[in-house]
Amino acid sequence: MTKLSYSGLKYGDSDVEVKLSVDIQNDWFEITHTKEASQVMNKSTGEYIVVNRNTLKFEVVS
Repeated sequence: MTKLSYSGLKYGDSDVEVKLSVDIQNDWFEITHTKEASQVMNKSTGEYIVVNRNTLKFEVVS
């Protein structure tokens, strides 16, 4: 099982960091970008985050 953790500063509220975990072997997920924001959506669970585009980062968790 390989999990990724996406995080960034919440779009419109630069003091709040939000996180989302994705299992890349079992979850269906999508990343979209606009000029100002990035959205990471775990379509398997319905969870999503919207962050300021230049703050989006990820790390391999396991």
